[in-house]
Amino acid sequence: MKRRYRFLAASLGAAVFLASQLSAASDGVYPLTENTWSNPDFQKRFIGSYGFDMEINPKITSDESELLKSVAEYMNSNPSQAIQMLEAGMTEESSAALDYTIGSLYLQEGETDKAIAKYEDSIRKFPNFFRAYQNIGYALVQEGKFARAKPMLIEAIEIGGGNGTLYGLLGYCFLNLGESSLSLDAYRQALLFQPDSNDWMLGKLNSLLDMNMNDEAIGMLSDLIERDPSKANFWMMQANAYMGEREFQKALANLELVARMGEASPDSLALLGDIMLNEGLVDLAVERYGSAARMGTLPVAKLLKAAEGLAQRGSIDQSLQLASQIESDYAGKLSPQEELSLLNLKASGAIAKGEMEAAATILESIVSKDPLNGRALVLLGDYYKSQDDTENAMIQYERAAKVKGYESKGLISLARLQVSLKQYREAIANLRRANAIEPRDYLDDYIDRLETALRSI
Repeated sequence: MKRRYRFLAASLGAAVFLASQLSAASDGVYPLTENTWSNPDFQKRFIGSYGFDMEINPKITSDESELLKSVAEYMNSNPSQAIQMLEAGMTEESSAALDYTIGSLYLQEGETDKAIAKYEDSIRKFPNFFRAYQNIGYALVQEGKFARAKPMLIEAIEIGGGNGTLYGLLGYCFLNLGESSLSLDAYRQALLFQPDSNDWMLGKLNSLLDMNMNDEAIGMLSDLIERDPSKANFWMMQANAYMGEREFQKALANLELVARMGEASPDSLALLGDIMLNEGLVDLAVERYGSAARMGTLPVAKLLKAAEGLAQRGSIDQSLQLASQIESDYAGKLSPQEELSLLNLKASGAIAKGEMEAAATILESIVSKDPLNGRALVLLGDYYKSQDDTENAMIQYERAAKVKGYESKGLISLARLQVSLKQYREAIANLRRANAIEPRDYLDDYIDRLETALRSI
């Protein structure tokens, strides 16, 4: 079983990446769908009414009450006019309530920095101003400033008690700051108040996945899928949880279903290919890798790794098929290093199939583009050796022996060629150099045998 999943173990990291892509935006921030400024219901909760709970919010004077009444008609229809009228009516003795109201109007105008400044003014006048702390926290969350928003939301909860939105946005801050255990606690509280909130459910799920609490996540997702099987996002998140539990066949079933729903992403298709490859479904794996490649957005490194994985399993034809598709679908998009990796893959495939002339042509192309490509130099040396062209073989091995990371391999290959030519003294010298660079027990034994042979001559 361990051997079967050796390649897939490297794909568990891809599952973690996939989970982040399911719920996080390209900038790495988890998105909100309900609790955003574009949602009128959220705006209503965010700003609230312009009345106040006097125990946790400041009192207003009768003059201020009259001023607020006079601008009430402009608060929704013309916030700029309302701001001008309120600021004109402000005095040094004005209560925190007026600063708060101006701040909320600035929010309606989209001027977040000015809004926060006015809320902070109101807190200086009235330190336990619940709604001001709450709205600063909300505003900072909308700006993606989670570290600054967190203490504001906590202060609001301590002063005025929690509600679903406060706990949910606090969980959202914790989640985006990497504090998953705290985000889980906050989301659980939020769901007590707002059990049908999609944002808080997804937040809880991501917290569970971040903490590797896969069993609980799987159970929660099973309930959500039962309610609405059409939500591909839930199937993919559950697949990720199954991966975390190493239940690969269940993950495969989920990801394949998502693919058939037409909702697969390049990453989920590549992960599906990894699982199929490790289940021995080689041709199906290549199909899924190919589908991912056709989308043109999956990093080439992932596809190259998949092609190498196929080659390592002896599926040479399928490896070359995927290499050809990469070459076609990513034409003009490959970096020089990616082009070389693709050529190396094709050369190795040609050698494995015994197509030595084709392999040599590819290897010569690699070396012309990258004279310090140690792997290609060794393989090219092997080709010339197979053709009894010992002079060219020796040249390639000597060049490889000068490449960092390939010194030992080049020297050993050169020594073996010299042994075949009965150049024992030179072979022993090169093997000693190789052993000094990268000691190996079998080299000691090989050197001893060669020295014995040399003495017998």
